[in-house]
Amino acid sequence: MLFVDIAGSTPLVVGLPPEEALALVQRFMGVVTEAALAYCGDVKDYEGDGALLYFESVLEATQAALAIRDALERQPASEGPVLHARQSLDVGSVVIGVIGTPLRRSVALIGPSINLAARLLKQIPPGGIVATEAIVARLREQAPEIAGRFRLLPERLELRGFEREVVTAYSIP
Repeated sequence: MLFVDIAGSTPLVVGLPPEEALALVQRFMGVVTEAALAYCGDVKDYEGDGALLYFESVLEATQAALAIRDALERQPASEGPVLHARQSLDVGSVVIGVIGTPLRRSVALIGPSINLAARLLKQIPPGGIVATEAIVARLREQAPEIAGRFRLLPERLELRGFEREVVTAYSIP
């Protein structure tokens, strides 16, 4: 799965009329959605200025993350403020199920890899892509040239909710 959100969104939208803020987020989500669909994925949720995407493979998820970053870097200045994203990738077991009550229901993806990817998102600078060791290991088998672009983060991460384990992560700055 891939989490993506607009880096530094608060300063971008503060002071904008709500319609302009919505248009900015919509422009971003258009890029995100197009990349997801282009690489055999889909958007599970849009949440504020972020989204959760899921894919058939680690390679497709990573290719989508790279495509999102490239598309954002090519934005013409005439379209408004330049947007940058933070992105995080993880793979693992998830359960897909209906949550809620008879009055309001939704389909949810639940599992530790969802939580881990969400926590990793804040560990990198704008424009960065962070991935767990499991992602990079699979990429080494499926796409060594892409795996070679990832660099081991200098320190092992201790993330809230994952205190019993130290997370090794890689990033493409």
